[in-house]
Amino acid sequence: MPDSTPRAPVLQMPQVVVDMKLPQIRELATQLRFAPEEGRIWMDERRMVLVHSDTFADLREELLASLGYEMTRGLLTRIYFAAGQRDAASVLKRLGPGASLKEVLNTGGRMHALQGYLLPEHVGRGLAAGDLRSDDYYGEALWKDSLEDEAHVARHGVGQHAVCWNAVGYCSGYLSYCAQRTIVVREVECRASGGNHCKIVAQPAAQWDNVEEDLRFLLPQPVGRRARIVAPVADGGPTTALAQSAVTDSRDDDRAAPRSLAETAFVGASTAFSVLRHKIDRVAPTQATVLLLGESGVGKSLIARQVHRRSQRAQAQLIEVNCAAIPEALVESELFGVERGAFSGASQARAGRFEAAHGGTLFLDEVATLSPTTQGKLLRVLQSGALERLGSNQTRVTDVRVIAATNEDLKQAVRQGRFREDLYFRLNVFPVVVPPLRERRDDIPLLVQALLQRFAPLHGRGHVGITSRALQALIHHDWPGNIRELENVIERAVIMLHEGEMLDLQHLSYADDTLSTPSYFGLDDTGQLMINTDYDFGASQSPASTSAASPAALDMNRLADDLLRQGPGQLAAMERALVRSAVRQAGGNITRAAALLGLSRAQTEYRYRKQQSAPG
Repeated sequence: MPDSTPRAPVLQMPQVVVDMKLPQIRELATQLRFAPEEGRIWMDERRMVLVHSDTFADLREELLASLGYEMTRGLLTRIYFAAGQRDAASVLKRLGPGASLKEVLNTGGRMHALQGYLLPEHVGRGLAAGDLRSDDYYGEALWKDSLEDEAHVARHGVGQHAVCWNAVGYCSGYLSYCAQRTIVVREVECRASGGNHCKIVAQPAAQWDNVEEDLRFLLPQPVGRRARIVAPVADGGPTTALAQSAVTDSRDDDRAAPRSLAETAFVGASTAFSVLRHKIDRVAPTQATVLLLGESGVGKSLIARQVHRRSQRAQAQLIEVNCAAIPEALVESELFGVERGAFSGASQARAGRFEAAHGGTLFLDEVATLSPTTQGKLLRVLQSGALERLGSNQTRVTDVRVIAATNEDLKQAVRQGRFREDLYFRLNVFPVVVPPLRERRDDIPLLVQALLQRFAPLHGRGHVGITSRALQALIHHDWPGNIRELENVIERAVIMLHEGEMLDLQHLSYADDTLSTPSYFGLDDTGQLMINTDYDFGASQSPASTSAASPAALDMNRLADDLLRQGPGQLAAMERALVRSAVRQAGGNITRAAALLGLSRAQTEYRYRKQQSAPG
């Protein structure tokens, strides 16, 4: 029988997991960006919200009053279990397959701290000392300044139960995803129950006695759709029910990886994309005429293919016609067909696009460019399905569903007399406005990933990853050319890559060497907000030169100028000052000081000891 009693910890001081002076924390902090011009906060590629701690406490209190203790605990635990899994997936993706499990776990603690919920510290064996994937894994940690227990104690005082439910769920979800099995975290001490601090113990589910009580709060309830990111779990044991109940059926889910090249750009997770997909799902099975409206490059032809693929005509042909690409003199013959001898050069009879699409779908792109005569004939076909080939008086009847598209304002064209009003009303049965990419920023990470998967094998590249700063640059660009422009940028970047290289800022070259990116706020080394507008995407720009224009770099340049004005011999003095400052900021810890200076521990210790032994 596995022992459920927490093991006696090895006596040692807690190890700080989060220190803003460490380079890893600085790198993680750069993922947090405030974009007021967009009304958004970004953490890497995901949108965040800034919530006042009192609002969090009020929400928790309302849940307790409305749902009771057990339902509130289960709700918060399950929600943050999914959040922990999402963060683990993001960290593993960013750090790459070669990252150590220790670094992955420490990064999870840093992310949790950066979100403002608590400050984690390893204690005893810590969470990262053992093999997370072994059956006898055992980890422990302290949580300092937990927002949740502070909120609970402020409203209810000290009680009998541990109450850091969201943190337990988050940590369980994060560890479970990394371990590819269910790891259950228990809060064995909590300030809300009279403890001096909050302490957790983490073990595989099978190692705990009475684990059903824990799983009862982690186990998703059978209502609605659940979190789609779930760690793979082996068959058998209590973990199987947890995994199977949390897995979401992703069939026909367009947020999943595209099933073909034709679907590459039809992915998204934004509200705008969800509304668009809902409209497509509603109209596709019907026989209604669809009018697609939107800017150039938003993917109207792709939407037309999606409507056809999901319709009852999916087994028949989809004929696509770009009306603007056909000479005006040939438009009628292309659409409605021509009889032999109808005009000079018509040596044989030929069916038009309407006849070719019989039983299927005809997509008319740039429909606003049609001449008035052609508009009249198109109106007749839409009304009755009847047409005559050019040079013939024989009426033919076709069964065709029409999808039309334009980037023009058809109402304005009607007012100006360039487009027939009756044809407009006939086409405008079910209008679908395709939003521009700048209104779908949440979809850009998924689109980028899908495009990389398309272009990498096409151009003979292996697996291609993208750096966080390059992805942030793509997210914040305004994309006047929409998805078509994004496709060009990604394809060009893939071509520029060397083998094994990550896609970075210098690969995002443009014909005019610029990307328009609104200003944003980020965190500096002290955790203070600073404005940054200095993305530079020139083809010849390197990462080093990109950072050279940042406010911090400019301050360093001014500091160097000031030092040199004081006279010669300042380099050695500056080095001594930097070493002293790093050791002081690191609290005397040489390893942390070395990380601050970008040196090895031996190099830093040598310089520090040399200063200590120097006379005077």
